[in-house]
Amino acid sequence: MSARREIVLQAHDALNSGDLGSLLPLCAPDFRLDMSDRVLNPAVYERHEGIRHFYAEVTEMRESFTWEPVDMREQGDAVVVQVHSTGKGRGSGLELDRNSAMLWRAGQKKASSLTFYRDAGQALEAAQD
Repeated sequence: MSARREIVLQAHDALNSGDLGSLLPLCAPDFRLDMSDRVLNPAVYERHEGIRHFYAEVTEMRESFTWEPVDMREQGDAVVVQVHSTGKGRGSGLELDRNSAMLWRAGQKKASSLTFYRDAGQALEAAQD
């Protein structure tokens, strides 16, 4: 398995377990988290502070949430991960069950960015840029 894929898998494990202490060292200090394709609360988060802010928003809104990798494709410095997301709204109890994709950019030691896409095809196209 490539170093990039390993970083991405470790990052998903950390996200799903709520372990920011393990996630942040996998991300470059200038990490960029682009969630602007989300339907609710589209935003872009910068640096480790942004990752913390994003995670706080998710845990405030959701009682539970997971991003389970279903498929991974590596193209250059990009890793496109098709994910199956599940969750439950805090207070509302609204169930979430959807498929989407994440485009990770990573070197051999750290991830530099993650961009969320509702459509996996768009993520695959963006990976070619």
